[in-house]
Amino acid sequence: MNEWTSTPQFEENVRQSFGVPEIRSEFVDQVYGDLMQRADAKSRKSRPFFGLRPAWTITIAILTLMIIGTLVIGPQHVYAAVARLFGYIPDVGIVDQSSPIRVLAEPVSITRDGISITVTSATLTGDRTHIDFRIFGVPSSAYPEREDVHGCWSQPYLRLADGSQLAQVNYGYQPVPASVNEAVFVIPCIFSTLPGKVPENWELPLRFVPAPPDLTVMPVIELTPSPQVSLTQSATASGTPAALADNSVTVSKEIETSDGYILIGQFQSQNQPGIVTGAQEIHDASGKKVAYTYPQDVNEEVNQEADGMPGTGWAVQFKAAGLVYPLTISFSGVDIFPADPSATAEFTFDAGSNPQPGQEWTPNQEIQLAGHTLKLVSITANSQGTYSFKFQVDPEVLSASLQIMGYTPNGGGGGGGGGLTNGKFNVSLSYSELPNGVLTVTLSNLTLIGDSLTWQGQWSPATIRTDLPANPTPQPGVCLMTDSLAQLDPAPSTLSNGKALIYEKLDTGTWGLAVYNLDGSQKQVVVPNGNWGALSPDGSRVAYSASNNGIHIVDLASQTEKVLPGSGGFNLHWSPDGKQIAYVGMGNGVINSVFVINTDGTQVRQISDLSYESVIGWSSDGLLYFVAPYTGGAAWKVYSYDLASGITQERFTIENGTPKFLNPKLSPDGEWIAYRGRDNSSLYLVRTDGSDMHLVLDNVGAVGIEWSSSGWLGVSLRKANSDESTVVLIKPDGCETYLLPTALHGDLEGLFIP
Repeated sequence: MNEWTSTPQFEENVRQSFGVPEIRSEFVDQVYGDLMQRADAKSRKSRPFFGLRPAWTITIAILTLMIIGTLVIGPQHVYAAVARLFGYIPDVGIVDQSSPIRVLAEPVSITRDGISITVTSATLTGDRTHIDFRIFGVPSSAYPEREDVHGCWSQPYLRLADGSQLAQVNYGYQPVPASVNEAVFVIPCIFSTLPGKVPENWELPLRFVPAPPDLTVMPVIELTPSPQVSLTQSATASGTPAALADNSVTVSKEIETSDGYILIGQFQSQNQPGIVTGAQEIHDASGKKVAYTYPQDVNEEVNQEADGMPGTGWAVQFKAAGLVYPLTISFSGVDIFPADPSATAEFTFDAGSNPQPGQEWTPNQEIQLAGHTLKLVSITANSQGTYSFKFQVDPEVLSASLQIMGYTPNGGGGGGGGGLTNGKFNVSLSYSELPNGVLTVTLSNLTLIGDSLTWQGQWSPATIRTDLPANPTPQPGVCLMTDSLAQLDPAPSTLSNGKALIYEKLDTGTWGLAVYNLDGSQKQVVVPNGNWGALSPDGSRVAYSASNNGIHIVDLASQTEKVLPGSGGFNLHWSPDGKQIAYVGMGNGVINSVFVINTDGTQVRQISDLSYESVIGWSSDGLLYFVAPYTGGAAWKVYSYDLASGITQERFTIENGTPKFLNPKLSPDGEWIAYRGRDNSSLYLVRTDGSDMHLVLDNVGAVGIEWSSSGWLGVSLRKANSDESTVVLIKPDGCETYLLPTALHGDLEGLFIP
């Protein structure tokens, strides 16, 4: 690319010719450098302007912007105006507006062998092509059962009429030339499916048209990172603080949305690469904690911000009504470091000649490594060919590496860490087949936890907005917002005879299930290591899932327990009469499909063959509701299944639910479905015929959702960057809302109110 440099004399001549105030030289350099850097990749493809080379085309554009912009809005605002060449389109991301934007003329869908692929939208800009498509109907048997077996990895692409292919780049595809209005979207195979299981080589013809005038494009303002940075450091165990490091939290881009902002920035720990970062928090100038969500459609910008940096890029979206500026953005973390890179240790355990999934060994063996004691509490095998090792360690230990000698793992993981998790950590090693016999395990790479650190930066909008009310009026049907949570009354004594099943971190440091009275009294630990609990409709029994060891049912009064046959599953739901349990099962060639089993252990039935489903619940008239996700996007298709006739009926599609954990729950009268919104924080209600979909809880951290047979809706609200939750009770029809005691601090998994 040919470079052009403005001279001081040229800039002065322009300024004097129009009688405008002086423009700072650093401003000119900033504007020019920013635009030229972005234009470099596109200049080779640009059409010459009156025969000029691409670099001169950009030069004229810059001069025009500087002269006209300075005349109209003044030099201090020119850069912000230039930055508006880059806009934000919700669900698309940040795009280049230097050329006309085009969109998909109409959705295109193809169905083969019961599987449908639909291109729902496309957005074409000068720098990339964004395509949204969704897949539905892939049977669970099409996916691998084991982690070491990989399905299709071929990526989709766009094929033009001349045969050229536009590959995936930067969360989209290469840009379609402005002169091309048609292309074929090619999907060689459905991602992760096994060869021959489902149709391959999908081709969907697309047609592009100019974007409508009302297309929402929000300006992106690029900021010079603020120098206001501080570092707060906790004392070490000895009380002596360590040396401060050169770190920063900066905001590089801001986007003004209809009700607040999206901020994009960087967190860098330049001089301490061993730091592990944790929670991110935002507070306004009054000390109020600002609730935020992660805008997934700006992931590209976040990764670009982090590229080549020792820290990380970040992006948050929040509502701005009532906030007091400046906002303080903080990150917390700890310094980690190796104890002794050369130190190793060994232990042995006898797995037997034929280890089985669900089998557990409890050696309770103390192992010395680099001057620290690691207590091996248990070893568990599962059906994925994985051994999980659980350790109890002192607060200074974060983790260690494990290797079974003579065997090469094909995967693994771990979590926890000393003082961060009450002295627990675990390591998993996966193999194509479980190693057997007497096994020797080597430990190495002991990593220790150092000082706790907090970094802070500040941000304020250039102009305080006047379009946002200080006390916003909730939408119709909204019962609870972030600001109103602290104003809730405690639950009345008339509700204290109810029960709540809570998944929480127990006093032992492990996660398990406990039942409480709704006044917080009479805590009863049901199982210290169970998950996916479900409280029976009469509150007398708890069903839970044990890892690869079936579904367990505990009688709360007698403390007796029975195990239902089969490999078990998760997402458990009792039938209204307590005689059946619906669940999502795995194994036998299926992945995450819906099953029903009688609570006496008889008659297991698979009622669907789709993949990655969730149970919604039972109605009193014998219908079981469940959802299946579209592959791509955040849509879920709702079904009902008639247990008497065996007929499955498609109901409607939830378009605004979270693509992560929807956690849908059916009201006891069979009228309403509650589910988590796309922001992973809000709660919605919709009727079972798809009508009257509306927001109930707005951006409050909704996680656990449960209905009682008496019509109360219980929701656990996860505190930001915390394992703890607050539980509320709601009567949605009149927004009667109460706060349960702080003793119920985990995720709600069952609710009984007579």
